[in-house]
Amino acid sequence: TQALTRQLYVRNCDQKMAGNLSSIYQTLISLLNLSTQSFYFQDEIVNTFLDKMTGSITSKVSKHEDHLARLVLGARVPAQILEHILADKFRRSTVPSVAAEQLSPQVVEKVLRNVVQQKFEQRAPSGDLYDEFLRLLSGEQQSLMEISYTKQQQKQKQKQQNKNQDSDTMDVFNRKNQL
Repeated sequence: TQALTRQLYVRNCDQKMAGNLSSIYQTLISLLNLSTQSFYFQDEIVNTFLDKMTGSITSKVSKHEDHLARLVLGARVPAQILEHILADKFRRSTVPSVAAEQLSPQVVEKVLRNVVQQKFEQRAPSGDLYDEFLRLLSGEQQSLMEISYTKQQQKQKQKQQNKNQDSDTMDVFNRKNQL
């Protein structure tokens, strides 16, 4: 059973290699929770918009980034998990420089920090390999911005799937489909 589960998981991951920035950030938060043996993470950054308006976002993101790097990369298991996730994603990249990159602890830390900065829109494109890493992790091929309409499209897709499921369910109760 475990072998089949692993095989299905790997196949699913292979088919859905590109993710979005929110999912890799949530992975970081999960690894943080693992490293602190906590179920819940209480963040200091509550309202990004207000923090940007008051000018406090930069220092809060920097503090958050340091906190994540120290705790996630300072614990052996979460650090290894992150390294394996990144290595696996990068190895499958269609960008040769990303696929060829050997992940050192310094590269993993820099990717972590760049993900946090990008998540809170505090990172400027650098024109280097880290831009390519973030493009892959955010599922974007043309730009580094996580486009908000993607969430709208996801909602529309979910609505359509629900509609199809409702239609399938209604067919079960339709007299012509009953025995």
